[in-house]
Amino acid sequence: MRTITRISAATTAVLLAAGAAVLTASSASAAESSTTATAAVNGGTLSISAPGTVAFPAVDPGTTSQAAVAAVTVSDTRAGVLGWTASVSVSEFVSTADSSRKVAADEFTYTPSAASKTGTATVTTSAPVTGSAQGAAVQTATDVTGNNSASWSAALELAVPSDALAADDYRATVTHSVL
Repeated sequence: MRTITRISAATTAVLLAAGAAVLTASSASAAESSTTATAAVNGGTLSISAPGTVAFPAVDPGTTSQAAVAAVTVSDTRAGVLGWTASVSVSEFVSTADSSRKVAADEFTYTPSAASKTGTATVTTSAPVTGSAQGAAVQTATDVTGNNSASWSAALELAVPSDALAADDYRATVTHSVL
């Protein structure tokens, strides 16, 4: 019986030593491989939209006509951090039937409302703009992160001079732009 016990003890010792060697060998020969994952985020555009027409009601010379423009919207899908400035300009009002009949652009006033916005941006509304042929800022976005949009309306006034000539077809172009 002693022989069996000795063989069993010897077998157990060999197996334990072999197991320890396997565990040590496994730990020592572990390898790693890294994979770099890449992604791209597309940027879109910066755009502005405004109603196609607005009509001032007829008034007498020496009075002011009022109208409103609604839903001017800047959409910034550039997915960046650059701000933007929305501007408005106006041409002089000219009769389409008689181009000698005019109301100067400086008789026009654009008063923007505070913008409602989506996304991350601080949008600041300017003071009223009077007769800007070159374009004057009406909304400015700063602290931009990612996509954003802003919408506003504006009160419009046309001060018709007392020496204005009668015509029912005065036209001007109000241009909204964004940079």
